[in-house]
Amino acid sequence: MKIYKEKELKTPIDTLDLGKVLAGETKKYTFFVYNESTNNLINLEYSIDSSEIKIISSPKELKSKEQGLLEIEFISSVTLKEPKRVKLEVKGLEEVPYFI
Repeated sequence: MKIYKEKELKTPIDTLDLGKVLAGETKKYTFFVYNESTNNLINLEYSIDSSEIKIISSPKELKSKEQGLLEIEFISSVTLKEPKRVKLEVKGLEEVPYFI
């Protein structure tokens, strides 16, 4: 699975760049996840190691070559001097066809 910042899936990203946010400010962000596998992905779980960031919505399943919307919210507790960058962790299962 890959993460993109635009719906056209042009630029894959490794970290979510949330920019600079003032203390107490809330910002919402939209990213796109893409299943590049030939198999479906199921039971997807997303996590970000930051108490200031909440995942608002995310796909729980993605069919092969399907994209989904990932929405997060960042509530900054301090004014940042440098852009906030975080890593998104995704866990799930790949459905593999069973042939007899």
